[in-house]
Amino acid sequence: MEIKIGEIAKRSGVPPSTIRYYVRQGLLPEPTKVNKSMAYYDERCVERIQAIRHLQETKYFPLSVIRNILRRMDEGLSLEEAEAIEDAVFGASSSETGNVMVEKSGFLEQTGLTDEQLQLAQKTGLLMPYMQEKGKVLYDQEDIRFARDILKRIMDFGLDIRKLDFYVRLGNEIIDHEIRLRRDAVHGTSAKENIRITTEIARVAEFLRGYILKRLFQRRIQSAIQKSLQK
Repeated sequence: MEIKIGEIAKRSGVPPSTIRYYVRQGLLPEPTKVNKSMAYYDERCVERIQAIRHLQETKYFPLSVIRNILRRMDEGLSLEEAEAIEDAVFGASSSETGNVMVEKSGFLEQTGLTDEQLQLAQKTGLLMPYMQEKGKVLYDQEDIRFARDILKRIMDFGLDIRKLDFYVRLGNEIIDHEIRLRRDAVHGTSAKENIRITTEIARVAEFLRGYILKRLFQRRIQSAIQKSLQK
């Protein structure tokens, strides 16, 4: 059934301007235009808008991620199934967990970084805002903790954070290998099985990174201590 934009706005609780914006962004299907001033929308847009608002307001997912979730829903998956991968990859970025997003001014205030330090951290690739899409930048609590407790302390020691760019360079290499492993694992599987496998791989990979790097560091220190004791 097709209905006017006013009815869509009434049922969904969002203004017509937002509905048109969602259409332009490819989140909602194009309406059926009767003439220049009259168009009819699919009634299912109401449920779709509710899903979009949920993903924006409780998950803070960027539009590109939301668009991908909606694509999975169009393939027959439920909202919970469709967002499972993003939940595993992006973590608990929900307002329910207190992970409030802040813009640049709030970020600088909470971290103590100067604008110049912020620009340097982002230019080196060490600081990667949770959301950075079409000029809109938002920082989550993990960004804030990383900048405040790690980057600022390093800078306060007088160290050049550009020397830490190997983390980004080698990190990208690790992620490339992980993505290839995932592609091999999900090849030929159904959509639901793809989601299940990808979700598990994301969780396993996160643990692997921390565990292996920590153990490698410990082994190196142990070796250095043993050599010093033999002198």
